[in-house]
Amino acid sequence: MHRYIVYILSIAFLSACSYGTYEMNKGRLNIAAKASYKVTYKVLASSSATVTFTDESGNQKTLENISGEWEKSIEIKSGQKVQFTVDSKDKQQASVLVDQKPVSDIEKTNKTAHYSLSFVLP
Repeated sequence: MHRYIVYILSIAFLSACSYGTYEMNKGRLNIAAKASYKVTYKVLASSSATVTFTDESGNQKTLENISGEWEKSIEIKSGQKVQFTVDSKDKQQASVLVDQKPVSDIEKTNKTAHYSLSFVLP
């Protein structure tokens, strides 16, 4: 019985090692308040990735089969919640900038990766 438990725990551990997760809710950003902000989403994926982001109207937009470099800059109004998610099966680099200043940047290699970021503009 003891060997069986060790076997199951080993399989669970090895499965977890092949999947990288990064999720962060930054809450309200501590930046100067103004009417709107330029939000830039960037992704570099070595294989097919799914990208979900907040668009200009505050809705979530999903794009599939993104590979290579992808970038989208949009104006988002003050007080808006921004969400950005990237799922890929291999190497991934993802970042979000607000008015050209980095809010988050992450790089995952050699594993399935899930990156999720949310924040509220002041």
